[in-house]
Amino acid sequence: MSLRTKIGNITWAVGLGGVSFIVLMALWIRRTYGTLLFAMTDQSFRNGLQNKRVLFVKNVMLPTAGMFLLFIIINGMCRKMNRRRAAYISGLLLAVSVLGACGILDAGMYLKREYRLNQLQWYDTDNVVAHALGSIEGIAYTNSKEALVNSYQNGFRLFECDLIMTSDGQIVACHDWDFWNRETAGKVFENGDVIPTLDVFMSHKIMGKYTPLSGEDLMIFLKDYPDAYIITDTKYANPDKVKEEFEALVNIAEENSCVDVLDRFVVQIYHGYMHDIINDIYPFQNYIYTLYAEGYRGEEDKMREYATFCMLHDIDVITMNAQYYKDGLSEICRQYGLQMFVHTVNEREVMKEFYQKGIGVYSDNV
Repeated sequence: MSLRTKIGNITWAVGLGGVSFIVLMALWIRRTYGTLLFAMTDQSFRNGLQNKRVLFVKNVMLPTAGMFLLFIIINGMCRKMNRRRAAYISGLLLAVSVLGACGILDAGMYLKREYRLNQLQWYDTDNVVAHALGSIEGIAYTNSKEALVNSYQNGFRLFECDLIMTSDGQIVACHDWDFWNRETAGKVFENGDVIPTLDVFMSHKIMGKYTPLSGEDLMIFLKDYPDAYIITDTKYANPDKVKEEFEALVNIAEENSCVDVLDRFVVQIYHGYMHDIINDIYPFQNYIYTLYAEGYRGEEDKMREYATFCMLHDIDVITMNAQYYKDGLSEICRQYGLQMFVHTVNEREVMKEFYQKGIGVYSDNV
């Protein structure tokens, strides 16, 4: 056997042995860490390997050695074939192995996510969310047209809006009915019922002077101002209620021939199960996982759990109560390709501190 042939045989065996290593490592990674591992290789993967060296040797290195020996045997068999046939077999094994590894690691999902994260996203346009559409004349929580217009004119483009349903099943901008009845309607309802119809809600000025907003008004606003985004705060987490609210929201968009503006609604979910419920109604492009309803208090291990969920469900933003923020939590989010916001921050100096850490804020003072 010539030296050239020997080198070729060795190269062939080593190459396929290397491919087997890649495939087996991919299988072990998937089984140990789950999907999209490489989106979090900054820290958790390296730590994981350090903590699982014995398992890695047992489940990857030893089987790879066995596969390497098998390929040497196959190589010996292929020596009896002509070079062209051996090359075809080698190429086929290589292609199958690489494609198998990519499938195991969900490479397509990962590359798609990486591509999307490299595009300009809604949270890249501003680092302040106007809470409850912002304040008007120093008054917060009005969710009024005047507050929305004032915030937009002051340069803000991200608007969190409280959304609830009227007694006739229509979406309107309001924090809650007790607030509305106390501050707006007074004792309008003699029978004690505090949930109005859409017509009754729209016929009463908020606090006697501010204009109420319907779901249709919000759709028209987004249609007229294509650089604005509405972040939903729908309050309820009951699956049936969630379904009812978002079906109503989508119906409004369809009735007003502006379904495209739904891509500028940013859906806040309070529990993981809400994502699939809402996504089955309409494939919203933008989500936030807000953690206050989870009772989150700044635990790093729980933040990793939430970040993993977000990464696997194409959710780009996590928001949490500012009082529980600790240094290191935003770094965890960055490792998972997530942007962090905190709520609600009204002190200018505190807002500045969060900006310097790359963290966005929800604020009434806009």
